[in-house]
Amino acid sequence: MTKRYARYMAGVLAAALLMSSALTGCSTEPTDGDTGGESTATTIKIGFAAPLTGDNAIYGQGMKRAVEMAIAEANESSEAQGAGYDFVLAAQDDQGDPKQAVNVANLLAGDTDVVGVVGHFNSGCSIPASPVYDRAGLAMVSVSSNPQLTAQGFMTTNRIVAKDDAQGGAAATLVYDTLGMSKVVVIDDSTPYGEGLATEFVKQFTSMGGEVLGEEKIQAKEVDFSALITRFGAVEPEAIYYGGAHTEGALISKQAKEAGLDVPVIGGDMLFSADYVTIAGAANAEGDICTSLGLPLEQQPRGLDFMNAYEERFGMAPEAYDSYAYDSAWIIIRAVLDAGTDRTAVAEAIRSLSYDGVTGIVDFDDAGDTKNAAISSYRVVGGVWEQLGQ
Repeated sequence: MTKRYARYMAGVLAAALLMSSALTGCSTEPTDGDTGGESTATTIKIGFAAPLTGDNAIYGQGMKRAVEMAIAEANESSEAQGAGYDFVLAAQDDQGDPKQAVNVANLLAGDTDVVGVVGHFNSGCSIPASPVYDRAGLAMVSVSSNPQLTAQGFMTTNRIVAKDDAQGGAAATLVYDTLGMSKVVVIDDSTPYGEGLATEFVKQFTSMGGEVLGEEKIQAKEVDFSALITRFGAVEPEAIYYGGAHTEGALISKQAKEAGLDVPVIGGDMLFSADYVTIAGAANAEGDICTSLGLPLEQQPRGLDFMNAYEERFGMAPEAYDSYAYDSAWIIIRAVLDAGTDRTAVAEAIRSLSYDGVTGIVDFDDAGDTKNAAISSYRVVGGVWEQLGQ
């Protein structure tokens, strides 16, 4: 951990009041060195749910590391130690599958030591899992971007990033106004995330005067897009807008370029990974564009400090959503330190707090959406993603 980051964390922790360890709903265990049986630690579980295996595991594994880092820092703090709290991670692999996400949600909701959940990653998982958490009074803080998630009106559901309507609209404005492209084709991967992005893109793009020459749906794990590319090549688009995950998006880019449809693939935040370039091939990915939720890490208020501390702890660079997962974990921890371990109290504290985190000031509106809804955009240049407009 850098000295500057350590000073920041000390300042955050020094600002809060110590809480009593005699709180209900969490188990107690003897502390290290306990000899008289009088001192106990309250075990408080921070739930986590994301794809830890499968095509999107690169995101889930990175987010899990970030949550582990937040929990370790909390346990090292004098505030948590003085309150007798021992935060632990309760991680579940939802595999990016909606049915498994519901199973995972039931497991976490059924564990009374879990006071809040960081997750899920995919909108298609967060949306069906959220009613399970709400029935249990268990708050979730998610990076899923489909508007439907918070439109359900659950007090327990919170989103730390911008919604797809903001991202899809920003992409349309970028394509039409900044890039000067007026004719595109649109693909989505049939998930709530991909469909949401594509719908919002088309709505904004056509309202500005753009023409959508064709729309198609694919399925997750599909690998052969030759027929689709042949149809799209015949109408001569200036770009392909794709709403979906990076694996299929990269294959679309690769196969389109190799078939002679040499136009950029433009998509959402799930393309924003080095894996996208690797799968597509650097030459094929060159010039492809994505939007991303939030600012790049180096432009986040404490992004560089977070990156240095993360790399020091794990020996690798953070992924796109790791700083948001880290802040999400700290928001839950902060709520516990402020309100205790009762799930309802934690959920209410999360919705009402204002947290000064790595990604900036995080506070939620009445629907649970962040008020800090920044969007950035990137282009592949020389085999790496570079921010546009910088």
